[in-house]
Amino acid sequence: MIDAPLLRCSPLFEGMSDEDLQRWATACEESAFLNGANIAKEGEFAYRFYVVLDGEVEVLHGFDRIALLGPGDFFGEMGVMAAGRRNARVTAHGRCTLASVLAWDFQELTGEFPEVAARIDERVQQRMAALPPEDD
Repeated sequence: MIDAPLLRCSPLFEGMSDEDLQRWATACEESAFLNGANIAKEGEFAYRFYVVLDGEVEVLHGFDRIALLGPGDFFGEMGVMAAGRRNARVTAHGRCTLASVLAWDFQELTGEFPEVAARIDERVQQRMAALPPEDD
């Protein structure tokens, strides 16, 4: 469990009551990573959803940087929602602190809070649109 106010850094939780935010915080685990630490490996089974609380993480597909995410950003939603494998590698870019939610808790919480699910879906669509076309 983490302190609920830490989640207020993310637009995902904008407008949520303290009680609702506490529900998410109870399901979250806080972890700190040092520069270069592997947080998620491309191809591994996705069992956690992450929110960046402090610092930055680098998202890589192969050797190409897809994104640099900072406080309030999130990742891991695509693999968790599809109960599939990670499509990118995520490493700590400097020291960072993350909140993470296990896949089954994520599924339950997004069902309970459809406004959060809608914000995640919107971000997924933006991320998918920004991906370069795959080579045939």
